[in-house]
Amino acid sequence: MNLFWNLLKRFFLGMMFGSLIYVVTGLYSKSYVISDRMVFLLASGLIGLVSIVFKSEKIGFIFQLAIHGILTYIIIIALNLLITPGVDFWNPYVFSVFTIEFILIYAITCTISMVIFHRSTKEINNEIMNRKKQKINKK
Repeated sequence: MNLFWNLLKRFFLGMMFGSLIYVVTGLYSKSYVISDRMVFLLASGLIGLVSIVFKSEKIGFIFQLAIHGILTYIIIIALNLLITPGVDFWNPYVFSVFTIEFILIYAITCTISMVIFHRSTKEINNEIMNRKKQKINKK
């Protein structure tokens, strides 16, 4: 049951990041129908599920990042093929622009995630150190 809640949490966290990227990249300026927006949120949730790879302690962080990046790239390609069927996605120019944009957005998202993780870890460590100092001062 714990696995179910963990996966659900990751799915919704992925939807949150996806929604943020959806707004930031200006996709709301286009008139996508509600089904396209739902597909986008579903794809974002799937990317959140893919982030379970970061829970593995058997593989290194760089390899985890590569696996997550490749799976995310595949999900986003599928997303583009679903919501923009009229666009010649396999055109070398379109595909290369897409790939460059993906890499930039992925790098920004990973950087933000790492900064948030580092910051929260630092705050937790500082709180632990403060509690230890308080215990020492009370003795």
